[in-house]
Amino acid sequence: MESRPEYDAVVVGGGPAGSTAACLLAEAGHSVALLERWAYPRNKVCGGCLSQKTVRFLDRVFSLPVPALRQEGLIDFTGTGYALYIGSRRIFVEDLDEPVYFTSRERYDAYLAAMAAEAGAEVQTGAEVTAIDHAHRTVTTSDGDRYSARVIVGADGVHSRVRRTLPEGVVDRERWQSNLGWTLELAIPRREAEARADEGGAIRLDDDLATPHLILAACRWGYGWVFPNREAIVVGIGGLLSTNGGNLRDKFETFQKTVGFSAFADRKPIGCFLPLGNYIPSPAHEGTVLVGDAAGFTGPLLGEGIFYAHRTAELAAHAVDRHLTAGAPLAATYTALLRRRLIPELRAETALRNFVYRCLDARMHAPLAAFMRATKPLVIGAVQGTRSFRGFLRDDELHSAIW
Repeated sequence: MESRPEYDAVVVGGGPAGSTAACLLAEAGHSVALLERWAYPRNKVCGGCLSQKTVRFLDRVFSLPVPALRQEGLIDFTGTGYALYIGSRRIFVEDLDEPVYFTSRERYDAYLAAMAAEAGAEVQTGAEVTAIDHAHRTVTTSDGDRYSARVIVGADGVHSRVRRTLPEGVVDRERWQSNLGWTLELAIPRREAEARADEGGAIRLDDDLATPHLILAACRWGYGWVFPNREAIVVGIGGLLSTNGGNLRDKFETFQKTVGFSAFADRKPIGCFLPLGNYIPSPAHEGTVLVGDAAGFTGPLLGEGIFYAHRTAELAAHAVDRHLTAGAPLAATYTALLRRRLIPELRAETALRNFVYRCLDARMHAPLAAFMRATKPLVIGAVQGTRSFRGFLRDDELHSAIW
C-alpha cells in the first residue's frame, strides 16, 4: 500500500461539485487531491440544463460568461422558450425573457476537472474510493493508495460512499428515502428523432424540435421532459420512488408514445437515483463535508442539480478555507452558510412542489393550470434565479459572492 503525502483537502468525486470545490481550494493556495472513479469524458444521466443562475455563477466564479462558454464548446443548445403541459393538455407555450442553455455533461465535467487541475489540484482518474476513515481523515482507493488530508469533501453523488460511512445521526435515513427520486432518460440522435417522430402522439412537438417541453403528470410527484440538444433529443421522466414504486419503466414507455417517440420504445433508457428534497440540513461531521447530490442538494421541484452542485461546493470551499487558515469550526461554518444562503430557498421550493403535486393527485388540473398561468413570470424568475421561491421576492444574497 502506497502512503500518499498529506493534503489540505481530499475531494471524492469529480463532477461539477467536486471540481468546483477542488478548483476554489487550489486557487486559495491549499493542496488538494481530486479523486474521480471514471476517466473523462464520462457519461452522466442528466438533462444538462443550465439555468440563468448557473451561467451567472460560472461568470462570477470562473470568469466564464456565455460567449466564453460557447467558445469552449460548453453550450450545446440554447432554449429561447418552453412549453408546459399537464398530461397531454397544453397549459402554455411562450418565449423566455432570458434563455436556458443545455450542455453535454461529458464535455462540461471534463472541462471543470481540467480547470481544477490548472488551478493546482492533483486530479486522479480511475481512483475508486473503497474505504474512508473519518476519524483519521484518510481515503483509500481500490489500487491500495491512501490519501490523508485535514479535510475530506464528499462530492461522490447520490450513492456517496462518503455519506454512507458517516456515523448514524448525521443523515436522517428515513427522510432521505422518502424524498429519493428515480429518473429514466433516453438520448435519441437528432437526425433519427426528426426523421422518425410519430405525429400520432397526443403531444405534438414543434417541427424543428427546438423547444424544451415539461410535462406534469407523466408520473406521480414528478414530470417528463423533452430537451433539445445539438446532436440529440433527450427524453426523460423522473419522480419520487415512494409514490411511483417500480412502475416508472412502464410510465416511460407510455410517455414516449405521448410525445410521439414510440418508434424508439425498443431502446433501453438509462436510469439513476436523484435527490428530490432530501437535502441534509447539516451535511458535515468533524473534518468531513458533503456537497451536491451527495448531500441531497437538487431543486425539489424540477430536479435541477448543476447549480446546486456548484453553489454548495462554493459554500463548502469557503468553510474549508476558513477552517484551514483561521481555525474556524468546519461543520458549524458550513452549516451556517447553508442555513443563510440556500436551505430557506429549498424549503420554499419544496412547499411549492408539494402544492403542485398534491393538486395533481387530487386531479385539480383546472385550478392548478389557472395558478400556473397567474404565477408563471414569478416561478420562472425563481427558477432562473432572479427571484426567490420565498414569496417570489428579489433576494440578491441567494447567489452573491462568499469569498
